[in-house]
Amino acid sequence: MAKLFLFGIGGTGSRVIRSLTMLLAAGVEIKNCDTVVPIIIDPDARNGDMNRTVELLKTYARLRKALEPAPAAGDFFHTDIKTLSAIAQTGSGDVKDAFVYDFGNINESFRDYLHYDRMPVESRHLVDLLFTPENLASPLTVGFKGSPNVGSVVLNGLMGSAEIQAFANNFNEQDGDRVFFISSIFGGTGAAGFPLLLKNLRYPDLSGGQRLPNEKALREAPMGGLSVLPYFKVNPSAESAIDSRFFITKTKAALSYYETNLRGLNSLYYLADPVTKSYDNQEGGADQTNGAHFIELVGALAVFDFMAHSKSELQGQELFFEYGLEKDDRPVRFGSLDADKSMQLLGRALTRFQLFATFLTHGLPGTMDAVFAKTLQLPADWKHDDFYRALRELLDNPAYGFTPWLKELAANDRAFAPFQLGSADYNDLVHGQRVETGFFDKGIVTNSLRKSLDDSATKVTHTTRPGQFVELFSKVMREMVDSKIKGF
Repeated sequence: MAKLFLFGIGGTGSRVIRSLTMLLAAGVEIKNCDTVVPIIIDPDARNGDMNRTVELLKTYARLRKALEPAPAAGDFFHTDIKTLSAIAQTGSGDVKDAFVYDFGNINESFRDYLHYDRMPVESRHLVDLLFTPENLASPLTVGFKGSPNVGSVVLNGLMGSAEIQAFANNFNEQDGDRVFFISSIFGGTGAAGFPLLLKNLRYPDLSGGQRLPNEKALREAPMGGLSVLPYFKVNPSAESAIDSRFFITKTKAALSYYETNLRGLNSLYYLADPVTKSYDNQEGGADQTNGAHFIELVGALAVFDFMAHSKSELQGQELFFEYGLEKDDRPVRFGSLDADKSMQLLGRALTRFQLFATFLTHGLPGTMDAVFAKTLQLPADWKHDDFYRALRELLDNPAYGFTPWLKELAANDRAFAPFQLGSADYNDLVHGQRVETGFFDKGIVTNSLRKSLDDSATKVTHTTRPGQFVELFSKVMREMVDSKIKGF
């Protein structure tokens, strides 16, 4: 069973994983992988972006557990998502069943974290040279506030943790396991955590860090990374240590370090956007919930691209990638994407899933007497079964659901708005790709979907009712989109 260990570092890491989870829910196939194991690293335990991503992952995992054996490739929810402890076979005794690394709620300043007042005077002088008074006084409760020099000290403690030991214990290169890092380069946690983790996992003998199990496998396995350059700003605030005027300066400094010190990656992806919307200046905590951004969706595509390369293609070289739109549009539609890769991955899959979500909202309530609904026992199960409750949460939860995610993407700048959101007209689902209708052909309507679902309901083969539900709707939505919605 090939696993992708996905390190999401800092707020950007969480936001990209949110987009990745949506694509996996829509059935986008991730090559050379059966299971994704997210490991989110963020010292801000109350971070809003992190916590809503964690809730999304928990909901997906709960829903996916009811679908064993796995849905077919290309069907909704085909790829499994598990916690580190759920896949661990050895060395997992102290690892919590969670998607996020537990820093233990650091409630102290960086000065106290270093035990500055107990240091010999010579050590204090050295610390004073390396860190500003503001750095030392900064509370670590909400992370590193854009200071990677602080982050690199705190994050170095990761390597001796039970989680990292369990990860290494259960890493199996022979199964095809891989590692991918997601981080920003213009903040604190991501800029510090990405190179530190890579160096310690790939070359522990050179880093002076904690020695890990399966060192040879980790040294030889494919590893990739996504480094996100500035793609938003924050509003000026005298009360915040974060100032987006310095994002570019920090990026240049980090890139200079990466050029000479970042070694051991097989693939490195760079992303940025000159269209930089300003967000409220939140140093962290529950109020840090940035709306989903197109760059984060593209960041998820980097993971799919990395996994699509065979091990032989990746070995013995370092590959570097950037991303470009076919058309520099605002807002971005499906026609703005390159036809060969992005459109092939996103277009049909997201459209099938949006058609699915739209039908469940507007069509299913009036079709509970249909053959397909009775075959799947939906009248009895829809409101109370755990699987369907989790499905509704994944689609509609206002904090992290699929529909709110699409709305956030459409409201951001640069906006990604391929769908007519909120409309019950299936024929006008995709911007610029209206379904052709005529006197005898009404296109996609509730009755045509009902008939297709009824005709296919007795042909599903999955052994569980949730599995039959996903198999049926994946099949019908695929056939409907492929036959009716042109332009992909």
